[in-house]
Amino acid sequence: MATETLTQSPRSQRFESHVAFDNVPLGDATAYNPISFTLNFRHEGFQYRRRHRTFMVGVDDNAYSDHALQWLLDELVDDGDEIVCVRVIETQARLADKTYQEDAKILMESIQSKNAQNRAISLILEYAVGKLHNTFQHLIKIYQPSMLIVGTKGRSMDGMQGLLVNRSSFSKYCLQYSPVPVVVVRPTEKREKKKAKRAGDPSRQSYIQLLGGQKHEADMDNMYELEPNLTPDEEAHHVAVAVGLPAAYDPLIKPLDISKIVRRSSRQPLQTSAKAKEQKRDQNSDSEEEEEFEVASGVELIKKEKLQKMESNEGAALRKETSRSSTGGQDSDEDPPGGAKT
Repeated sequence: MATETLTQSPRSQRFESHVAFDNVPLGDATAYNPISFTLNFRHEGFQYRRRHRTFMVGVDDNAYSDHALQWLLDELVDDGDEIVCVRVIETQARLADKTYQEDAKILMESIQSKNAQNRAISLILEYAVGKLHNTFQHLIKIYQPSMLIVGTKGRSMDGMQGLLVNRSSFSKYCLQYSPVPVVVVRPTEKREKKKAKRAGDPSRQSYIQLLGGQKHEADMDNMYELEPNLTPDEEAHHVAVAVGLPAAYDPLIKPLDISKIVRRSSRQPLQTSAKAKEQKRDQNSDSEEEEEFEVASGVELIKKEKLQKMESNEGAALRKETSRSSTGGQDSDEDPPGGAKT
């Protein structure tokens, strides 16, 4: 069947050649035509998809660039994606007799052979001439890739030595000036060597040592005591209050029992009357106790008597004046309206 013949055929025969361009003899680059020899191959099962992605990777004669390309094919690429491989030649000495075309075809075959997982992808090789940094910036504007993948030698030098070496580092240049996201792939041997060196460092401290002998809060015995111990009904009550659910969904709100309410209402008058009687008795006893213990001196009693006499005398005088005024008013009413008596 189709799938069996596809897997049994050699990897190099699974890709079909498409349109190629050779702009090297022109010698002048334009906005959309760099000085390069372009090869275009597509897998037999390649189809453009809505989630189509384009990746750009730099390739050269070094081993770390092969490692970056292999990592891209194994870890990042999926069916329907496109990979743009860029090979830059900064001198034109090797391009005089057009041997660059044979070199580009050999490089394309090696790239196809790295597709071990048989991804249905599209491969584009840009075998360009010019300065490395300018050529990549030009090709990024043309293809607009989703991501740029570059390899690195894995050097981590400090001081003056690192400054001199990193000035010519292309991966560092891409991290600083690339308009698209950059992935720098470090060789596996370098990473494993660095990891083993860190593990064997006697001065390297563990996380427990950094804590200074103190326990982490996750290792404490009373870690869960910090949280409130709520029953399921109480927790459901808090949730119902926070969400704003009706009372029917709150387990702590019990339905009312009408029979109990009627019994309580019948008992309350008797209890209230008994309480009222007790309160009256307490008030009477308090007033009697206050009257029994009232003490007044002789001087105060004399003053009270004098005040009472003065009040009675003033009241009698006021009564006389009111009686006189009332009799005088009656006499004036009885006089005739014509004038004085004769």
